[in-house]
Amino acid sequence: MLSLALFSGAIACGSNGSQAGPNSQDSGSGTTVIEMFSWWTAPGEAQALQALVSLDEETHLGDIIYNAALTSGADSRATLQQRLAGGNPPDLFQDTAATLGAFLTANPGALQPLDAFLATQNLTSVIFPQVLKDVSVGGHVQSMPNNIHRENAFFYNKNVFASQGLAPPTTLAEFLAVCQALKAAGIPPVAIAYQGWVMRILFNDLAMASMGTAAFYDYMTGGPRDDVALKAAIDLFGTVVANYVDSTGASDSTNFGWDDAAAAMQSGKAAMFLHGDWAKGYFQTLGWTPGMDFGVSGMPGASDLFWYGVDTFSLPVGAKHPNGTYDFFQTIGSIDAQVAFNSYKGSTPIRMDVPLSRLDSEAQVTYADFKNASYSMLTVSKDVWDTAMLAFAQNGDKAALFQVFVDTPPVP
Repeated sequence: MLSLALFSGAIACGSNGSQAGPNSQDSGSGTTVIEMFSWWTAPGEAQALQALVSLDEETHLGDIIYNAALTSGADSRATLQQRLAGGNPPDLFQDTAATLGAFLTANPGALQPLDAFLATQNLTSVIFPQVLKDVSVGGHVQSMPNNIHRENAFFYNKNVFASQGLAPPTTLAEFLAVCQALKAAGIPPVAIAYQGWVMRILFNDLAMASMGTAAFYDYMTGGPRDDVALKAAIDLFGTVVANYVDSTGASDSTNFGWDDAAAAMQSGKAAMFLHGDWAKGYFQTLGWTPGMDFGVSGMPGASDLFWYGVDTFSLPVGAKHPNGTYDFFQTIGSIDAQVAFNSYKGSTPIRMDVPLSRLDSEAQVTYADFKNASYSMLTVSKDVWDTAMLAFAQNGDKAALFQVFVDTPPVP
């Protein structure tokens, strides 16, 4: 039986796509309905997926993408798990590189390897080698990479910075100095949402700047743990949470999410946001222009580290319309689709040959940062860390947070 217990609970996601239902598959009208499961439904994400769907349906006449996750609603993940376990898979489903290995460990042979497909499409030589490695298990590419999301992104409101005569920080010391200046001016420095995974992103960004990128990278990849440096990072996290986050609204309800925090920065209720760069796509749905209304870079003091995730789509063995799925993967791999999708999603293309002229100014910088990073790696996350981060925000117990990392290190 297939298990989806390790399937990623990725950031909110879905597209309206075509409204044709699964019963219209192979209706004899010359169309094929390709059944997808995707959770990209949040502003920015929905438009990004729709860009892929529209381009695919224009390029491959007769193919119609039907997002079954929309029909299943809140039960869509459970529905997908049941269908995979019951031998009735959709044609493709959304996943992440970070959870791919665990999924295949639980479900060996469940996915169609894509090595031959990538080779025939001449994609093997143009997709970043590191990304291909990230989506490979057992020596074979097991899922189609779609985009690269930087999780240690630093956003700032250009209007607020200009009004206060502040320059965007490039070091941790400068970041803390900006926090102090903003607080003195009565402006909450850092937008936040009191949800464990959002707090974890903030902690990681501060930790990589505090510990230094080399030490942080070593720790997250199973190297030695520097207890002094880790405790100092927790101290810094405590200082920022206690003094520099925008707790208005955020602390009142766990329903205040990352998008609410992003909106707080966009409205000037906070000046900065340390988060994943999917927030860039959301800012654009709010009417902001990258490079004009807001800036984005790597974490000040750790911009040489690219801490990232890779969104993917997988083709299950036993899918009814594999050729339609391959059509969609062909679309994903094209330069046009990479430009269209990532311009909405706020992420980075998987291809090494995307013309810079087709990316906005901030996207160009992020694209170059990925290519030139001194250290780059897939993000590491654990549910127990998220629980501990939220508890720390409520009780400030530094010893308890440190103990969580001792008991549950990044690499067992």
